[in-house]
Amino acid sequence: MDRLNDASLMSLPHPVRIDAVLDQPMDTLVFETTGVMPALKPYLTDGQATTEWIINHVPGIYAIAEVHFGLIGGANMGSFVLTVVRARLRAHGDPIVQVTPALQAMLTETDLAAELPAGFFRSPYPMVYIELARPNALQVANKVSGLHECEGAYIGTYELPAGHEVFRTAARNRALHLDPTKPVRVIEVVITGSPIGKANALDDASQDIMLLVQDEDECLRAVLDRHIAWFNEPAAYAHPGMAPLDPDDVALVKPVVEQLAKVLLYLNLTDAEKLRVTERSDLLEKIRGLGPKKAAKFRRRMAGAYDRIVIGPAALPEPEEPAGTGGGGEAHRSIKAHWRRGHFRTIRYGEGLAKRRLGWIKPVLVNAGQAFGSVKAKAYVVR
Repeated sequence: MDRLNDASLMSLPHPVRIDAVLDQPMDTLVFETTGVMPALKPYLTDGQATTEWIINHVPGIYAIAEVHFGLIGGANMGSFVLTVVRARLRAHGDPIVQVTPALQAMLTETDLAAELPAGFFRSPYPMVYIELARPNALQVANKVSGLHECEGAYIGTYELPAGHEVFRTAARNRALHLDPTKPVRVIEVVITGSPIGKANALDDASQDIMLLVQDEDECLRAVLDRHIAWFNEPAAYAHPGMAPLDPDDVALVKPVVEQLAKVLLYLNLTDAEKLRVTERSDLLEKIRGLGPKKAAKFRRRMAGAYDRIVIGPAALPEPEEPAGTGGGGEAHRSIKAHWRRGHFRTIRYGEGLAKRRLGWIKPVLVNAGQAFGSVKAKAYVVR
């Protein structure tokens, strides 16, 4: 398959790359040819059906999963989870959010303040793929192919009632301070690793985790730290086809989850910069009404084209010079280029300061000069 080694496809985000390489929606094909799609389809967009629940309860799905991770060398249930969440994203209309390099650099230099409540850690989409800017230092482990650069993650959100099956694991309830008599908000995160530098465009990596929130006022940092500690426990992966994470792999997951949390926090800002890019839709519109030869020219461009919402500024903020060093003398040269770190914070407002909203104190480049010249912003154009 020529597309397996097509360098132009390697850098595409997972949901786009898989379709482009296989030239078909493989997730849909798997479920349709095995006859389970009629039973599965209603649950793909169900806000109370976690992917874990779907695999365990929709007729025929678990049997397919067993075959899937039993036949593919080096694969396990995690790779099948990736197939299911790809189908879920498709059912939701393929919403993809792309982070600009400038925003990613700024978020990397932003802290999660201790007083920030978990309630702000919320996706505005029931299912979305977050495409991170690359290159970046975030990594995803694959037991066969090693470390992969993180390209992004599928994020699904579910509101589950008290007594739901998600509470069936007593060890998880204890570790995550969950009360089975209360409802819970579940955030599913399926992290994907890029195939760049690996054997082919399908040689990627993935890691799926589940975050559970019951106290929306609890410190977000405490919630994330508690989950990371839980991921180190063998009981966290006590399902057929799942294997406990190596502590080194958990250490890789933590910065990815924190970066994704900051992306979601940014999306919830009232002044978040967003730009809709309708690249694929525009090509489809051009193809309509064209003859076969002219249409073929545009169809060749369809493989790597996708609609997305680009978030964040196109360029880094102007650097700030240290006070009292405008003359360029010795004091100026002694101060190294650095970031003054930013942080998200809660802003109280309204009568009696009873209401709250999210605010962002942006990081600042100090005395940057040419030191940050390697961080280049990508230009985005609405087509």
